[in-house]
Amino acid sequence: MKKVGVLGINHKSAPLDLREQVAHVCCSCKEPDKVILSTCNRTEIYFSSENLAEMQCQLFVDLKKRLNHSSEHAFYSFFDVECFYHLACVTTGIDSKLLAESDIQRQVKIAYETAKSSASLSPELHYLFQKSLKIAKGARSHFSLFQSRLHLEGMIFQIIHSMLEENPSLLFIGNSEVNRKIIHYFSRRKKGRLTLVTRDLHRAYPFALDYGLTLKGREELTHAHLYEGIISATSTSEYLFSSLPSQRHTRLILDLSVPRSIHPKVGMDPSLTLINMEQVGDLFAHAHNLRYSEVEQVKKFIESAVEAYAERYKLKIVFTSHE
Repeated sequence: MKKVGVLGINHKSAPLDLREQVAHVCCSCKEPDKVILSTCNRTEIYFSSENLAEMQCQLFVDLKKRLNHSSEHAFYSFFDVECFYHLACVTTGIDSKLLAESDIQRQVKIAYETAKSSASLSPELHYLFQKSLKIAKGARSHFSLFQSRLHLEGMIFQIIHSMLEENPSLLFIGNSEVNRKIIHYFSRRKKGRLTLVTRDLHRAYPFALDYGLTLKGREELTHAHLYEGIISATSTSEYLFSSLPSQRHTRLILDLSVPRSIHPKVGMDPSLTLINMEQVGDLFAHAHNLRYSEVEQVKKFIESAVEAYAERYKLKIVFTSHE
């Protein structure tokens, strides 16, 4: 019975120039019963053998012959269940430079399918990749770590979703790239009744048409208090307004302009929340901390799944050998 192993290098173990060399060497050679996973931040060779240590040593010797670098310390190896756990972590995205990225799952699948189509893979390698992909899919659907990408438009969506009604009226001030990205994000999720205020109506018209926006000129700012949420991302030399009428619908204002476009004293009203760009940055930092704290839970999930699948495979081999 063969076992599985991996010899690899990544952004945590090696500098860019060495990673580039290894990627070039590995991607230029296709060997049977091996899967090469190469991304911008890692290159890994997954293999199966009855003698993993011997195979790993041979791979490393072959690599060293073609590298112009003292590289012994930069490589890592994992065998058997540890290899399974490592690939499951990689595929899930918790070993990525950008935590919880989703594209790595696609890259692992492509690497597996490429190797499968060009060479004969052992049952052990098939099992390793199929179950790692399945574990990653389960983890990504189970943990909130993977449910929301950390970008500005996603953060704004979360803030508005948590503070306003299900389908709020939203006033976007400024036909800026920031507002366009947020509107695109909201439109895809069918969130809110969206109005865009801008100086140049002609320039904004195609965008408003594409996204079904209500388009208004700057005079609409006198009616800003009729909207439940205001998102301002515009360039201005003075504050757009420093107060709102006491009788209003507005409960949340996001001032994403730098310099700020809404006077800070607007936020002194206890019935209204004003969040500026610096405070949004603080929320990002907090969200990052929450994401990293959840990594340990994801690792336990993966570890438990790997142990279960590994044990299931051993039983399968035992039963098959007695048939």
